Amino acid sequence: MNETTTGLIGEYIAAAAILGLGWRVSMAQQDRVDMVAWYGQDFIRVQAKTASLLDNSNRRSPSHHFQLGHGCKTKKLPTQDDYDVLCLVSPDARRVLFMPVTSVRQYTMRLQPSRFTPEAETDSWDKAVAIVMETRR
Repeated sequence: MNETTTGLIGEYIAAAAILGLGWRVSMAQQDRVDMVAWYGQDFIRVQAKTASLLDNSNRRSPSHHFQLGHGCKTKKLPTQDDYDVLCLVSPDARRVLFMPVTSVRQYTMRLQPSRFTPEAETDSWDKAVAIVMETRR
């Protein structure tokens, strides 16, 4: 499967997760915003990053390796000007984790499959939304 297809799968898994949390979602397909989620008058710009499970033969346990930076030649970390919430998608588990863009401080992130649980999905969304709303006040 190519990267474009994997990315699209991830975007739809992310949208389904947000819908399941009681928010509405519209796909945006902009440079750094994949979707906009809204609840009442509140809206959140979401960027989805998808990483399939890698079986590491060098004695590491299998993990997802996410690329968090953007840019072709020189990678840059995202800011609040780019989007509000980063959604890390495990297509294997069909689960996601959310984090506010203000918490992105590294270019890559490795996550174990055990991190992608229904509880973590809900908790991470609630925390990310609370931080985004607080920074807007």
